Amino acid sequence: MASTKIPLTLLDPDGGWVNAPVHVSELDGLPVLLHFWTMDCDDCAAQFEAVNQWVVDYGPRGLKVIGVDVTHSETELRDTNKVEGFAREHALRYPIAVDDGSMAKSYGVDKHPSFLLFGPDGRLSNRIGGKDALRRVRALLKDLPQADRELSGEVSDAEEAQVPASP
Repeated sequence: MASTKIPLTLLDPDGGWVNAPVHVSELDGLPVLLHFWTMDCDDCAAQFEAVNQWVVDYGPRGLKVIGVDVTHSETELRDTNKVEGFAREHALRYPIAVDDGSMAKSYGVDKHPSFLLFGPDGRLSNRIGGKDALRRVRALLKDLPQADRELSGEVSDAEEAQVPASP
């Protein structure tokens, strides 16, 4: 059986991240939504706009959204430029981890896209996939409890760098 704690320790905090690395300590007391996707998945790309909006709508309530690109290429693992370009092209507003498959495997994620929602206690509360995943996640987020710790409401430099420039 897969662990029910957020497995970010499987990822190297000094590599394998696009946008900005996330450290496990940053997630203490926060609800976390992991969005597993691949660059060659059209259904995944169709969800990015909604996920970006959740960052805006639920980030102030404490939700931390983390994208997980489940790579199929050893080249992507060594050189995240391709994933970074993809994230920029899709104006993704959240950190993205490049997973060699071990993080997805630890949760039994075998379909893309998939979402895992963790409560502020760090425990997995919902696993969502399939065609109606956006609707189901949206319903869960509406009932999202406030984070256990207070957020400053300030945007960090790393988060600001993720926001696409206005046309």
